[in-house]
Parts: sequence; structure tokens; C-alpha cells
Amino acid sequence: MDGHEREDVVKYRQESFLPTMKNFEECMVHYEGPELKQVEPKLQPGEQEIIPNFHDESTFHGNDETRSAWLQKDKQPLRKKGRGHNIHVSAFINPETGWLVLLDADGNVQRDSTKIIYPGTNGNAWWDCKQLLGQMKDAIDIFKAAHPDKQSLFIFDQSSAHASLPPDALKAFEMNKSDGGKQRHRCDTVIPQSNPVVEHCGKPQKMTLSDGRPKGLQ
Repeated sequence: MDGHEREDVVKYRQESFLPTMKNFEECMVHYEGPELKQVEPKLQPGEQEIIPNFHDESTFHGNDETRSAWLQKDKQPLRKKGRGHNIHVSAFINPETGWLVLLDADGNVQRDSTKIIYPGTNGNAWWDCKQLLGQMKDAIDIFKAAHPDKQSLFIFDQSSAHASLPPDALKAFEMNKSDGGKQRHRCDTVIPQSNPVVEHCGKPQKMTLSDGRPKGLQ
């Protein structure tokens, strides 16, 4: 359903993504054995240690709780009827500090890259690409301050926010059927001869898909 086993996806994963990740891992600290012994990377001249920062996000509810509790005999817990307000958490996690944070000399958190919002009725707006980009800016600033002599590799999973299009992208759902009204400005797109999709190779073509992406490009 999500395309993980699609032929072109498998090919990209095996021939591009995994070899690239292997090269990155050679510049990362490894933890081995039950004691998680720290093994420093063997860096080549000019290389910097890489710290991977894994991004993920989850939505909880204010009244989420366990289904079991210790009670006196013949007593019942007083539970709220609703699940409560939405709580959305977007965070970066790494093997160096856990959460991506900036600590002072005493180990206290000075800046935290984690973003928590309360979306829904009478709450914050739902998480979107604009908010994610704002969080990324903070995360990069925090990482540079916390690890000035190291590099970060930001790793994202698939998300609807991550698949968002730029404001000037041509989207079919936002096009009017008739003249007038609010319309997106169309952008010309040129497909080069180096386009990797076989059916679109050859003479450069000028075309645009309904969502603004050049036809034939992934």
C-alpha cells in the first residue's frame, strides 16, 4: 500500500540509500556488546564525526492512561468520559544526548528542539510543513551550538507534512474550474535529457503535473 516493495523503491533502497547510509555510519560512534562499549569512528583527514538525529512525531490525548489501577475493594476509578485534548509532539532523538538539546555546564537544558502543540477545536493549528521547517531551523541552530565540531545527519520517516509542496506549486484541488477567483500561478518546468525515467528521456520536454512536480521526476 505504501510502496515499500515497489520495484523502483527497492532498487533505490538497495543501490542508493543503504550504501550511502553505510558510508555515513563509518563516521559515527558505535556502541557494542551488552555494556554498550563506545567505539570511536576512524576518521579520515578532513572528516568530522557524524551524529544521526532521528525525527518522529506522535499525537496523544490528554486523558490517555493505563487500563489497570490499584484500588480499594469495591471501589471504582473516576475516569473522564472523553479522551481529552490532542497533544502533538515532534522531536529529534540521537545517541549522544537522547533528545536533541543544548545543555549548560551543569547539565541543565538551555534549549530543546522538541515542539509540543495542542491542535484541534479552540487549540493550535494542526502540524504542517511550515511548522516542521521552523522546528528544523531551531534544531540546526541547537545542534551547531551543542556540537560545533561535529556534523548532523537528520533522518526523517514518511509523513504527510514531509510530502508537502511549496506555496507556488500547481495543485489540482486548488484550481478553479472557471476564470477568475483565487488561482495558483503556473510555473514552467523543463525536463533535462539527464532525466532518469526512461519513458521521458530524449528531447527536453516542458510540462508540469497538477501538483507542480515536473512530469517523470519522483
